[in-house]
Amino acid sequence: MEQKLGIKISELEDDMVVEMDIGGQNLAVVKHEGRLRVLQGRCTHEGGALGKGRVEGEELICPLHAGAFDLETGAASKNTPWVTDIKIYRTRVDNVTGDIYVEV
Repeated sequence: MEQKLGIKISELEDDMVVEMDIGGQNLAVVKHEGRLRVLQGRCTHEGGALGKGRVEGEELICPLHAGAFDLETGAASKNTPWVTDIKIYRTRVDNVTGDIYVEV
């Protein structure tokens, strides 16, 4: 089911990570190189809040134990074997309003 996030694309700066809860899901919303990504919001290691993490290169870094996840695929980095892959959510941006919608 598609749901609207409470943030507009224009409110996101490049490499900004925002934590959001919608439809019972905790999400990490990231704008990187002008592209929007919405990822699972909890780290697979010990549940760290990925929405409070940071972007390094092409990866989202967990603030708890530095687990790294590919922004495009959600794949866990080979350099952080203590984490497993996370989910990537399909998104849509309304080009008129700037509203962000996510499939949850």
